[in-house]
Amino acid sequence: MKLLAALRTDARAAVAPMVAMLGTALVGAAGFALDGGLYYVGSRDLRAVTDAAALSAAMNPAQALARARATLTRNGYDPAIIQSVELGRYCADGRLTAAQRFDPSLSRCTGNGQANAVRVRTQKPASRYLTRVLSAALPDLSATATAARIDEAGIGITSGMLTVSNSLVKSVNDMLGALLGIKLTLNSATIEALMRSDVDAGRFFDALARRVGESGSYADLTARTVGLQDLLLAMAEGAGNAPTAAALNLVAGQVSNGYSVPLTGLFGLGVWKDMPVGGADEQPALRAGINAYQLFAFAVQSGNGAIDLSDAVSLLGGGSTVRLAGLATGPMDRPRFSFGPAGETSVGTSALRLKLDLALTGISVLGSPVEPLSLLIDIAPARAEVSAIACPDTAEQARDTRVTAHVQSGLVNAYLGVPPANAMARPMPPISAADIGQARLVNILNLITVDARAVAQPVMGTSGDLLFGPGGQGSIGRPGAPGTPASIGNGSQTGPLLTSLIASLTAANGLQLKVGPLCLPLVCDSAGARSILLGAITAPVTGLLGTAADPLLDNLLAALGIQLGHATLWATGARCGVPVLV
Repeated sequence: MKLLAALRTDARAAVAPMVAMLGTALVGAAGFALDGGLYYVGSRDLRAVTDAAALSAAMNPAQALARARATLTRNGYDPAIIQSVELGRYCADGRLTAAQRFDPSLSRCTGNGQANAVRVRTQKPASRYLTRVLSAALPDLSATATAARIDEAGIGITSGMLTVSNSLVKSVNDMLGALLGIKLTLNSATIEALMRSDVDAGRFFDALARRVGESGSYADLTARTVGLQDLLLAMAEGAGNAPTAAALNLVAGQVSNGYSVPLTGLFGLGVWKDMPVGGADEQPALRAGINAYQLFAFAVQSGNGAIDLSDAVSLLGGGSTVRLAGLATGPMDRPRFSFGPAGETSVGTSALRLKLDLALTGISVLGSPVEPLSLLIDIAPARAEVSAIACPDTAEQARDTRVTAHVQSGLVNAYLGVPPANAMARPMPPISAADIGQARLVNILNLITVDARAVAQPVMGTSGDLLFGPGGQGSIGRPGAPGTPASIGNGSQTGPLLTSLIASLTAANGLQLKVGPLCLPLVCDSAGARSILLGAITAPVTGLLGTAADPLLDNLLAALGIQLGHATLWATGARCGVPVLV
């Protein structure tokens, strides 16, 4: 009895039965914890190696599967875990979700239709211990990763490289000041600082967005009309060096926001146009530049300024003058500055028409003064398109990066006579030789008249490929350093164009002499009469065009970034895409 009583009050080993009863549950919990932890670690590792496989595959989509398999092998995984490797195109559109930005059809995203993104899916069984014994269901591990690599170049186009001189400085102030309606006073140092440096495109756009209160996409920003002063101050914020920033601030102090600049058509933003503003420094960053002078000059041209160049006159002996009377541009069907991949990045100048008034005062024919003449010069657009971006498998902006662009210079025509009434409307209408009427040169008592009409043979444009980078005609720039431009053209300047115009003036239908209401054969067709007449008229006209119009035109065109018959291209940056997960 005492033994039974002792046992009834003895608590030793009381836990043993509890352990025996709960042991199965404890072992099961530990097993589930182990399998759950292994599942989490396995899932994390599989995601990491799938990300690495996608990044490697995106480096060269043409070899996506091989590169993905090699990455898995290097990381100790069986390549057989790959479920699919899918090629597609990355849509840089802030309005889309991350999943929607991958376009396997290659049709939803705008551009050249080439694959620049890869989506990799993997799957493998999870590590199981107790769950295997219990035949419990534990899902397989799986992961999906999408990566994109976008090789981009920034390009800008003009029709000639400017060389700073005293005459050019005057032309810049006269031409751009006349368009702005102000007295512009830029010195050679300021113009030089603008010409020799770039502004960082991305930072310029972000600075401009802050100034004008734009919170949407880059496309929304570049569809705006902004004040010229805001544009210049934003350029200063994105300037690549202190002298350029100082020059831009100086110019901004001479203008106002009263001069409106429509940005539509001036920029091509490629794949980034639909991304929200403010992301210039986010990866992948857009690190291309825009030449500071070109942007300033083109912005002025895109406004509604009108020419009134009472000061921009080249004087000839005897008081004869050449005066720029008007400037008209065609519709801008391609941007002046563009950024994006090969096959979808193009730039172009707009068509341009100049009207010059030629006043031959102090010169007479048959004792009668020569009436003023109008000269029109039509310059067709120059165009360029990035056709290839060669990026080795190295770091961004590698030393051996190359950009190839197909470039075409425009035709140039000149007309002397009476142009159509709407010739200088904006956008300028097309005209042909048939639209040019005879201009009255001499009128003697309404009895004897001399009319003139001349059409220059067009200076033909040329086309070809330009290479930027090692072994090329030009070098690739970056913000702060514009790089070396390259040009294509036939070497024609204003002089040969005007010489062709004079040759047309001396042709059979160039000059018309009338006595009374008729053109008398004995007078008009007489070799002696025509020789005297031609000598009396063509000599002063030739002298005026060659001595005054030629240098004046060269400088005025240079102030606008134009050299006849040429196309000059700048590769202002290249981004060899580092693959990024998207």
